[in-house]
Amino acid sequence: MMMGLCLLACGSGEGRDDGFGPLGPGLGDADGDADGDETNTASDTGTTITRATSDEAGTTAGSDADDDESGEPPLPAQPCSYPSTSYGQGMQELDVPTGSTEVLSFTIPDVPDPASIDSATLEFTSQDADHPGEEGMVWVNGQGPYELPADASWDNVTASGSIDVSGALVEGVNTIEFGAGSLEPRSFYLIGDVSLDVLARVEACMEPEEPPPADAVPRELDYWAATYAMRHNWVLRCDGSFDYAYTAAGEDHVTLDCEGLYDPDGTSRGTATWVFEDVVPATYEIQIHSRHTPNRNPLGALFIVNGEGIRIHQDDDADFATDIWGVRELAGDVIVVLDSSQESESDSAAWIRLEPVAG
Repeated sequence: MMMGLCLLACGSGEGRDDGFGPLGPGLGDADGDADGDETNTASDTGTTITRATSDEAGTTAGSDADDDESGEPPLPAQPCSYPSTSYGQGMQELDVPTGSTEVLSFTIPDVPDPASIDSATLEFTSQDADHPGEEGMVWVNGQGPYELPADASWDNVTASGSIDVSGALVEGVNTIEFGAGSLEPRSFYLIGDVSLDVLARVEACMEPEEPPPADAVPRELDYWAATYAMRHNWVLRCDGSFDYAYTAAGEDHVTLDCEGLYDPDGTSRGTATWVFEDVVPATYEIQIHSRHTPNRNPLGALFIVNGEGIRIHQDDDADFATDIWGVRELAGDVIVVLDSSQESESDSAAWIRLEPVAG
């Protein structure tokens, strides 16, 4: 079964991405400071692709590796886990009518020869999968569909799902798709942290990673290092334990801005841009430290790194938290943008950090 092309919007983050709809002004800050004071709704911003059907089926597992012509005894099976390329980057949202061919697509690389795999389980996190037998369907390399695990008690709940996908894997890159079920009038759920757990007769689960270069050092820029567009909608606080920036719409924030430049126009819109100059070529984990409150942008704050946008959800009660945007190979000038111009909601940032990691 052939996959369709991706209809990019960008997603997460809790990984919902760039399909934007008009929103109203933001809500208040959880500590009593309203980081925006009006409510809104928004359309789905998850990354989706349109699924085209065909008569072609995916490759299945190969022959038993016990038939080793070399006469060498087979390797013992060991548990291996293979994460998707968007693992840890937040959840993607599917909100489509019954019968839609749109899917959430995840890519899992580095899977060994299926002939060496004794068993395979697809693992993932779901949210709001609360209609058993009709919530959604899953395809693995075009094979399936498998029924999306669901439970009536999972209404607005984050849960762990797993599906036995033995025999459906291919060597190298595997494609996992989540689509609509039979639920009327629509399927709505979120998916994240997709991975494959397998028992494989391999010498090593994955190739050892190279450590970062010695001259690749952590780089960090705080909110004072950013350049702000529509600065009048930003509050830059500097009162000790609350050192961060956020967009807002309420007049009650006027006294909180350290520079006295907050003069809201009621939209909570604007952008903040950080530029890391002359970054040493290496693999980096991109970390974002911000203040989470339940009234933040329900779509997630859109952070764009070198043109790639991923949404980071800040709409919970975690207070100050460090989120992982993702891991990327970076070099030269790296530009990070918090784009709060898409919706009239509140987003925040305290600092951005590039942490070298093994690649």
